[in-house]
Amino acid sequence: MYTQVIIIGAGPTGLMAACQLARFNIDFVIIDTKPAPTQESRAMLVTARSMEIYQQMGIVDTVLQQGQVISKFAVYMNGREKAVLKTAEAGGGLTDFPNLQAFEQFKNEDLLYQQLKATGHDVLWRTSLVSFEQHEDHVLADLYDKSDPFRKINIKASYLLACDGASSIVRQQLGLNFNGGTYQNKFFVADVQLNWQQPANKLIASLSRINFCAFFPMYGNNNYRILGTLTDSFANNDDVNFDDLKNAIATNVKVPLAVEKLNWFSVYKLHHRCVNRFRVNRCFLLGDAAHIHSPAGGQGMNTGLQDAHNLAWKLALVLNGVAGEKLTDTYHAERYPFAQWLMKFTDNIFAFMTGRNWFIYLLRTYLMPHILHLILSTKWITKRIFRILSQIWYSYKESPLSVQFIKQKLRFNAGDRCPYVMTAVDGKLQSVYHLLTEAKFHLLCIGCNWDNNNLPDHLIPYIKIISLPINEGWQKLGVKTGLFLLIRPDNYIGLLTDEMSPALITGYFDTFKSKD
Repeated sequence: MYTQVIIIGAGPTGLMAACQLARFNIDFVIIDTKPAPTQESRAMLVTARSMEIYQQMGIVDTVLQQGQVISKFAVYMNGREKAVLKTAEAGGGLTDFPNLQAFEQFKNEDLLYQQLKATGHDVLWRTSLVSFEQHEDHVLADLYDKSDPFRKINIKASYLLACDGASSIVRQQLGLNFNGGTYQNKFFVADVQLNWQQPANKLIASLSRINFCAFFPMYGNNNYRILGTLTDSFANNDDVNFDDLKNAIATNVKVPLAVEKLNWFSVYKLHHRCVNRFRVNRCFLLGDAAHIHSPAGGQGMNTGLQDAHNLAWKLALVLNGVAGEKLTDTYHAERYPFAQWLMKFTDNIFAFMTGRNWFIYLLRTYLMPHILHLILSTKWITKRIFRILSQIWYSYKESPLSVQFIKQKLRFNAGDRCPYVMTAVDGKLQSVYHLLTEAKFHLLCIGCNWDNNNLPDHLIPYIKIISLPINEGWQKLGVKTGLFLLIRPDNYIGLLTDEMSPALITGYFDTFKSKD
C-alpha cells in the first residue's frame, strides 16, 4: 500500500494533522491502537489560538455551543477567595474568541473525527505500528491489525508523523532521548457531578501547605473536573480511589460541597520532558510524542493541535512540488523553541502552586494574594495574561520563513500571528480572520491593489489575493501607506513589505525550494 503520509496516533494531534492534510488534498493513512476515540475528558481548555484554527476549518460553532465559558478564575486559601480574575471577554479586541473556553479532550477528538469522516477519510482503529524503516525518499511501515492478526499491512509513505503520545513507539524506535524529569507529587483527576454554591462558570484554584486542588466547570449541570496533588499520606499507596481523597479535597478547599456522582477518576505521575529533535529524516514528532509538561495553564492539547497546524501545510507544499525539504525543516525551527518555553512556563507555575518549601508556602499564602489582587485588577495586565494563556502572543519572527522589507513603523512584524483587525466582510463588520479560511496563502493588500496577473502561474493555485482599505484598525497598528502581508496557511505573517513585485513573491517561495 502506498500513501503520501502515515500518521501514527488518532488523538487530538493526529486527528488535526489528518484534517489539515485533507484540506490540502494530501493522501494519508491514520492509525490508532484504540478501538475508537477517547471517552475520558482528559485535557480541558481550548485556547483562543486553537479556536481560530477551528474557525478556519469551519467547525468552531460546535465548540461554542457545547463548551463552557469560564467567566472567573479565583484563588482560594482556607475557604476564602483571595484573588479573582474576571476572564469574561478578557481577550476583547484581540481575537474573535475572548473567553476562557472549556471543551473536553474527548469532545475535541469527536469534533475532529467527524470532520475527518466528512472529508471521506477514516481511522484504522485497533491498528498498531510494529516497526518502520527510513529510506532516502520514503518510509516503510509494518502495521498490526488487532482485529485480524493474520493480516499483514505494509505501507510505503513519503513521511511518517508520530502523534502517538508520551509513550511514543516512534520516538523509542528512533532512539531519541526524552530529556527532563518526573515531578515528585502524584496527581489525581476526577470528573464529577458536584453540589455546591459556587457559580457554574467559575474556575477555582485552592492552595494549601500540603496539597493543591482545582475545580474546572464543564458543560452540563454541576459537571466539574477536580484535579490536584496527593498529600504525603498517599505517597506509597498505589491503589488510591476517589473515596480516599474526599476528606483531603474538603480539607483543602474548606467550602461546603457534595460529590453526587463520579464519572471518571485517575491517579498518575506528571512528567516534563522534551526531545531535542522534532524531525529525524522523514519522521516528525508532534504533540506529546515530542514534549510533555504539567497541565498548568491548559497548554498541552492546544500545543499539539498547533504543531499539526504548523506542519501540515509545509508537507503539502513539498509533496506538491512547490517547496523542498528546507521548508519542512522549519517545523523544528519554529515549534521547538515554543516547546522549550512552555516547559519552563508550566514548570514555574506548577512549582509555585504545589511547592511545599516553607519559603514558597509563606510567599504563596501571605504575599501572593495581595500581589494577585493588584495584578488581576489591572486591565492591561489581564490582557497580557490572556495573550499568554491563549497562545496568541507567540511569534515566529526568528524563523527563516519570516521576511520583511518595511519602512513604516508598525506594531507587528513578519512571523507574528495575523493582526486582529475588524473590516467589512459580506456587508458586516468582522475580523480579517473570516477572510483567511482557504487552504492556501492569503496576500492581504492593505490600501493598494494587486491581482492574479502579477502572480507567477505556478503560484496562482496557492495564493488568494485580498484587497482591504486602510481603516482605523490598520491605522492603530501603524499602517499609513500601502502594505502587503503574505499570510501563511496557518495564519502567521510570512512576508511583510511596503512594495510588492512578481520577483519578490517568487523569490520568497524560492528561498525554501531546495535543501541547500
